[in-house]
Amino acid sequence: MDMRGSVYSLAMNNVLSLRPGDRIPDFALPGLDGKHRKFIWSFTGEPVALVAVDDLANLDAGQFAALIDACGKSSVVPVVVAGNAVAGASAPWTKLGGTPVAPLLLCDPDRRFLAALLAQGGMGLGSAGALRMRVIVLDPNQRIAATFDSRALPAAAEAIDGLARSVRSDGGRDLLLQTPMAPVLVLPRVFEPDFCAQLVRLWGKGDHKDSGVSSRYGNVNMDHLKRTEDYTIVEPMMLKAVSDRLAYRIGPELTKVFAFDRQFTFDSHVVLSYSADGKHFFGAHRDNGAPTTADRAFAVSLNLNDDFEGGELVFPEYAGVRVSPPMGGAAVFSCSLLHQVLPLTRGRRFVLTTFFRAKA
Repeated sequence: MDMRGSVYSLAMNNVLSLRPGDRIPDFALPGLDGKHRKFIWSFTGEPVALVAVDDLANLDAGQFAALIDACGKSSVVPVVVAGNAVAGASAPWTKLGGTPVAPLLLCDPDRRFLAALLAQGGMGLGSAGALRMRVIVLDPNQRIAATFDSRALPAAAEAIDGLARSVRSDGGRDLLLQTPMAPVLVLPRVFEPDFCAQLVRLWGKGDHKDSGVSSRYGNVNMDHLKRTEDYTIVEPMMLKAVSDRLAYRIGPELTKVFAFDRQFTFDSHVVLSYSADGKHFFGAHRDNGAPTTADRAFAVSLNLNDDFEGGELVFPEYAGVRVSPPMGGAAVFSCSLLHQVLPLTRGRRFVLTTFFRAKA
């Protein structure tokens, strides 16, 4: 079963999901000087704390100052989006200790974006059930780390340092890459730990077997090339849950990193298992070599656990660099790249694999 009946677009629509891992789409709003600024301009390598509030008068000055102070100590960039008009925002902003330049204030009196940021439940556009205030902490890549709805300002101030440390993107800063390297995107936190566990349990309950290798003759068993235990997801709710996460968490990255801005669909979502005892592996191959797979654009290999050793991805056309995303993280790469999965040396690895297909 594939997902080609569900077409996804990378354009912002009337639904905004605010779950951890989801990306906040870019937007532009005027500051106190009336000049429009893009939200993405606030991302310069540090986490961002976005304060969304329907009216600046609803911000407690002491609590707001405490959050700004906590952001400064944790190297987090604060941004405020308020429902005030530019002409009427200066006085309440000054009372809060704000200046024309810091923190950045963006005004949205028409609720063009504020309605989505304050939607009750964190999803949708519209005024029904809207919150008055919300703090959204984002990683340096504009992806949500956490949201605070209750006691939003003090709760965010208390948690901001730990959150910032957990999502910083400076890992590997001591690594100097001088070898050739395949153009592979490794994204953390695509799936939540609980969702990873759900998929592993689904594999355990399902009829798992080697699904073979795609060829011009369909899926064929090729024991010399691939030996795994696979479960193809067929449950409608789980299919949607997987597809939505991939679409809204990986989809925008395809545009930014690979300039892929087409509508897309998904291939089958398959949970593969590799075990050391079973001597499982996947030899060097490409993912779009058959007529039935020619429209595959990008492959996704997403680790669902981390209690194993070995099983790394290698791209032998470029180098021997081994790629192993953290649990919940994904490696995303062109289906034209030759790649292989090394054997495990300990334990059992579970991985979600699927493909972004370019919509004709």
